[in-house]
Amino acid sequence: MNGAATRRGVGFGPAGRLPPNAAPIGPGPGPNGKALVEGYRKDIMVGFEKEKVRYDAINNDRPQSSPLVDLKDPVQIHLLTETALSDSKGYEILSQEEVDDLKKQIQSLTMRVEQARTNLAIQSKYRDAAISMAKLYSPAKPEGSKRLSLRGNRMSDSAKEAEMEKQASERRCEELATELFNLEKRLIEPQRRLLEHTAGILQMTHRASSKKSGQPLGPPMPNGIPGSPESLYTYTNPRNSLETSNAEADFGDRNLYLPLDQMEGQPIARQRKNTIEIPMKSPIREQNSQLRGEMDRIKEENVQLKMAQQRLGDEVQTLRTKTDALQAQNENFRTENDALQAQNESFRAQNEALRSQNETFESQSGAVQSQSAGQARMISEIEAKLESLNSKLRNLIISLGPARSIDFDQPDRATGSGGSLMGQLQYLERGLGAAAEERESLAAGMAKDSEMAAAAAAKSEVALAQTEGRIDGFIDQLQDLAQQANVSLPPGPVSASLNDQLDYVEKSIRVIGDEIMRTVDAAANGTSNRQGDNQVDAVLSGLWDIILNGLFDAQQQKATRRKARAEKGLESDEEDMSDSEPVDPNEPYSLSAFSTKVQWLFAQATSLKEQKAVLKRQIKQQRDLNNKSGSEKDEVIRAKEKELEAKEDELDRLQELLDNTEREAMEKQEQLAKAIGDMERMQKSNAANDSRALKEQLDQRSAALAALEASYEEVESNYREVQTQLSEAEKATNALKQELADKEKAVAEKEKEVADKEKEVKDKDEELERMNVMVIELKTELTFAKAELDGAYGSRRERAAEAAALTQTTELENLNKQVINLKAELASTLRDFEDITRESIAAEKEKIELEAKLDDAMAAKESLEADANAARSRLEAEVGRLQEQLDAERLKVPPSPLPGGAGAGPRAGATMLSEQFRATMKEERKKFQEELREEQAKRRKLEDEMRALRRGVGPGRSPLGPLSPR
Repeated sequence: MNGAATRRGVGFGPAGRLPPNAAPIGPGPGPNGKALVEGYRKDIMVGFEKEKVRYDAINNDRPQSSPLVDLKDPVQIHLLTETALSDSKGYEILSQEEVDDLKKQIQSLTMRVEQARTNLAIQSKYRDAAISMAKLYSPAKPEGSKRLSLRGNRMSDSAKEAEMEKQASERRCEELATELFNLEKRLIEPQRRLLEHTAGILQMTHRASSKKSGQPLGPPMPNGIPGSPESLYTYTNPRNSLETSNAEADFGDRNLYLPLDQMEGQPIARQRKNTIEIPMKSPIREQNSQLRGEMDRIKEENVQLKMAQQRLGDEVQTLRTKTDALQAQNENFRTENDALQAQNESFRAQNEALRSQNETFESQSGAVQSQSAGQARMISEIEAKLESLNSKLRNLIISLGPARSIDFDQPDRATGSGGSLMGQLQYLERGLGAAAEERESLAAGMAKDSEMAAAAAAKSEVALAQTEGRIDGFIDQLQDLAQQANVSLPPGPVSASLNDQLDYVEKSIRVIGDEIMRTVDAAANGTSNRQGDNQVDAVLSGLWDIILNGLFDAQQQKATRRKARAEKGLESDEEDMSDSEPVDPNEPYSLSAFSTKVQWLFAQATSLKEQKAVLKRQIKQQRDLNNKSGSEKDEVIRAKEKELEAKEDELDRLQELLDNTEREAMEKQEQLAKAIGDMERMQKSNAANDSRALKEQLDQRSAALAALEASYEEVESNYREVQTQLSEAEKATNALKQELADKEKAVAEKEKEVADKEKEVKDKDEELERMNVMVIELKTELTFAKAELDGAYGSRRERAAEAAALTQTTELENLNKQVINLKAELASTLRDFEDITRESIAAEKEKIELEAKLDDAMAAKESLEADANAARSRLEAEVGRLQEQLDAERLKVPPSPLPGGAGAGPRAGATMLSEQFRATMKEERKKFQEELREEQAKRRKLEDEMRALRRGVGPGRSPLGPLSPR
């Protein structure tokens, strides 16, 4: 009777129901996925349908209560009321913002719970389909095992795949069940807080019944509600609804024990004495309530649209589930068709096996003939292989020595019967011998070429050494001649190379030539004396003799070398035969002959130098050529040797193969002869037995063939039946495909409709956001309107006296008028809202323009400050200039107009200067003060404009000002 036993847990039931087998909510780990899936099984079977709410037969707006509660029993109702008030005394009271947040949280969690339930129901269907597929592939019957053995590993792979799909579906179901459990668990807390807040508010505003006793402590409140907003601060409630209220109670004992139908059916007929009219509401409050109603309506439409979207998604998921089920059924038909086809193939294979056994029995008599044919084919292949090897060997020998193409003709053609086998082997042996001879001759030729190259290199080195010796002798003769003629020659060559020696000879000849030219010039000019001429002639004569003797000795050496080469039977060297004319050692000296001989020697030295360079280059080229040709020939020889070795190895292998073939041929011929003899003996001795056994065997095979034909006809009939079923299944599949296409088309239309609904929801959300902004603005206006309302209607006593004087008819008329006025004000308010929207857009544009003007004003302010600074600097400069002029005027002494006024002149000048300075400073000060006042006025004007702009564009303030209450 305390009311606690009949209350249901918060969050349990249609919106927050927990599974029956789930663990209780509390600390610690939650239940596992399998337990949650089992707990939700009953809800999944009914599709998570909510329990239908039962309504009272008398009052359809009130849900039907428990059958154990008698609502017409005043004692029971009183006890339940006291218990509810006592239990809800300590509940937390929340603010309006917190209540809105909790409602939003409950709405969001409820949507997520519904989505999770839908997903769990769909995934459960997938799981059931996967379990059915796994059972279909599982070997449950004996005949099923036979079919599995015929189908092989394909069915086992399908069974594994079906088992994996089943496990994945079960795991997904467990995950969804866990997610749903957690969401429902999270939904319980905001629902509990919201219900506790509702119970606490009702407990706080409820007052216990009491009789009229004494005067009220405070002013009376009409219907228990303050008459004005400011009187809300005088309304207190200590959260103790069971205590007696000091105010006049309008919920008495009679009302407490009245039946509910009488309480609900007669709210106006039973009037109290001195009925006090509710004060007129503010239009702002009415507008605010209407806006809240509009916001609630938009929220409800938003929720309905989201639920419609959810239903469309559920329909799409259902269609997809049906599609998957149809596809699974089609796969089952195909699997059964494959099984029947496999069984048919097995019968055909058995029939073919029997036929092959018969053919094998018939082909045993020709096995020996096929073996002999294989031996003949092997011999023909060996002949063809030998012919190919001989052709390659002939090409190799001709490439080594083209002259041998006459000795080696083309090898004999293979006949295929083994007759040319010996001829091919002899040709191969002869070719290998010729290849060995060519290799030896090639090696001998390469050795001869190497010797000739070495001899040529030695000959070149000897010629080079002889040339160097001749040049050394010529250098010694030049040095002796220069010493006799007192001519200083350049130092001798540092090294004994031919280039250095030739360079030294060239320089020495050039020095001697210069000395000779100087001597000739001196003799021609007659500047030298007779003794100098004799000395020059003696020097030149000595040089002439040295040159002739050197040339004669060189000619004698060449003749000796030619004679020695002729005695050895060698050809004459080109160098020894290069002299154009013989040298006469007794040729007389003359200056022209000496000059000609010196020029000839210079030319010879130059040509020797060039020949030396040519010889060195030729020697280097010859060495490179010898090295290159030797390496290439070595590579060619090695390649030929490798190829020859490969041919020899192949020849040995072929010879061995030929021997093995001949040996096997002999063995096969012996076996063939033996088999033929055995066959003849068996045919002669067991002709009757064989004929009888063959007849029995033929009878048995005929019976087996008849049985196989009968089974084959049965299989064909089964196959035709299966084909008929398959055609029907294909027709059904086509129909299902057509239905699937229609469903997909419907799904596309639904998705399009969902997109339209989402767009509409988005528009509603935007409209809701605009309404929220308007509500915030109206709350701001409401704050000002409350203060105006308090002063507009007077005190509570005056309003109570005026309201008590009015009659019921007047009250109804006033109410009708108020309704009409409020409707008109509501229409006007809506128009004002539209104007406010337009004005807010215009104000935003004005804000941008004002910001631009503010920037211009700031720039103008900066320019004015710059002008003020410039004016101040000019003023200071002018003051300084005037101060300098004043000081200069002070130093001047003006002339005295009176002759006798010499003593009063300085004082009069000082007085005049003083007065002029005062007047000038007064004017300047006045001018400066005027300019300063103008600057300050401009600055104040700019500052006022800036403050006005800041107030106009400040955050949270509307540039149009607050609305006046209507």
